[in-house]
Amino acid sequence: MICRRIRGLRESAGLTQSEVAEKLCVSQAAYCRFEKGEIEISLTRMIALGELYGVPLHRLLEGL
Repeated sequence: MICRRIRGLRESAGLTQSEVAEKLCVSQAAYCRFEKGEIEISLTRMIALGELYGVPLHRLLEGL
């Protein structure tokens, strides 16, 4: 699932949920819900995550 992938990338980068949320211009609570799979993350924010972690979008979505 994408939620596990974005959590793993965040943890590998040594970032907190609050730090990533700030970069995505969302609240920490909203970002937490992305990681839990409770709400869907927009394509725009997926692109931003890819840029943040230096991962092409197709790699983030691979196998889904």
